[in-house]
Parts: sequence; C-alpha cells; structure tokens
Amino acid sequence: MISSSKWSLHQFFSKSSYIRPFLPPTSLYQPAQLGPYLAKYPTVYIKPTRTHMGKGILRVWKTETGYQFVKERGEPIHADSLEDLKQKITKQCGEKNYIIQKGLDLAQINGSSFDIRVMMMRNGQGRWQYAGMLAKVAGSDSIITNVARGGGYAVTIPHALLKSGAVDAAKIKDVTSQLIQISHRVCAHFKKYRHTSQIGVDFAIDKQGNISIIEVNYDFPSHALFAKLKDKTYFRTIKRLHFQYRNRVKRKRSAKGKSRS
Repeated sequence: MISSSKWSLHQFFSKSSYIRPFLPPTSLYQPAQLGPYLAKYPTVYIKPTRTHMGKGILRVWKTETGYQFVKERGEPIHADSLEDLKQKITKQCGEKNYIIQKGLDLAQINGSSFDIRVMMMRNGQGRWQYAGMLAKVAGSDSIITNVARGGGYAVTIPHALLKSGAVDAAKIKDVTSQLIQISHRVCAHFKKYRHTSQIGVDFAIDKQGNISIIEVNYDFPSHALFAKLKDKTYFRTIKRLHFQYRNRVKRKRSAKGKSRS
C-alpha cells in the first residue's frame, strides 16, 4: 500500500501520461526550494501533505520590497528577504511534511477565486459514474476555496465560467465534457492505488481557461457540498448512487456468507 499523502498521490498520478500534463509543478518542500520556485512562478503554494479541507495552506508571493504570505486567510505577513521568509515559514510549518507547488492564476467571480469539484461514484454495477460538478468560490479574505473553512459558497459551473469570463459561452459544454473525461481517467488510474467507491476531483480553471488538477479526494468527499446548490439534482444523484453501491456491497457479502455456510 502506498502511503496516503499529497506527495505520494502526485507521484502516483504523474505515472499516467494522460493525467501528468494536468498536474501543476510540485516538489516535496524544503526551504532551499523557495528561491527557485519564486524565481520561476509569481505565486507558490505550500501545503501540508496529510491534511485536507484547505487546512494549513500557505500562499507565498514576491513583492517590490520582499515577500509576503498568507496562511489560509487574513492579512499577509511580510518578509524582508528570502532568508527572513524561510525562517517565518518554518515557524508556520513546524515539523510537518509539506509540498511546494506552482500557484495557479485561478479564474475569479467578483474578485474571489474558484475551483471545480467533480464527483465520481461507483454505481449499483460497481462501475464509475459521473454524479455532478460545482464551483467552490473562496471567501472574501481567503486563499482557499473550501466552502466550510474558507467562508465561501457553491455555484453551478455554467454560472462560474460565464461570470469569470475564463471560458466563452460556446465552449462551456466542451469544458464540462473534458472535466468529466479527465475524472474518469483519474478513477481508472486510481484503482492501482487502492479501492474506493467515491472520488471528488478538484480542478483549477485559470484566467485563460486552462485546466489543472488540484487534488483528488477519495476518503470522504463531501456530499453535503452539493446540497448547497439551489438545484438538488446532483445531491440526489450522489445519494442514490451511494445507496445503490452500498446495497451491492451488502448483497455480495450476504452471498459470500451463504456460500461458506
């Protein structure tokens, strides 16, 4: 069994020639990498390898007078030099393992960034099925799009893409089809990692309409997130597929028990 961390998952998905181009440049964090990453990218993210829901994420960027960073939300912390930045981030990070990642210029709605959650579920036949998608919009002072922690909200994909201007109205259907296609490939590749019955794939759409994979959530991707949409169709589909797959597992266990007796 591969250890479950953002870094091991990044390495695992990098082995897929189809998925690899959608992964942002990522390394296991060491303070020495701050300089090269910030020289190459305007913004970088530093993320704990074993936490979810946006916990502990830092956004770091260069300014005219030095550097600044924010942990989750709030006012930026200033650093005068790269060494000062390294020391301050080390204090924030503690002893945990982190990854460092190219910051993506996320599309925005009224100045707030958003990403996209695509929900994939195993159905009553045990096959992967697309169940729904939505956009998670960050709170006003938050660097994370997690709705529960970041004070944000959920909207439909057409609304988010139209409002942001990242994708032309005529191309929205093509973009959603591509997101579903990539998600199916993620699920197909994931079976080599471990078995699961539900996967929430988080995608970034940048201001030019380019797609990247931010994270693959496979433990307990939120169902309740979809209940925040006015139209409950996706939420009902997720619950129905969850019920169907759970019944399938029960039937298989029952049949196995009878064959032993």
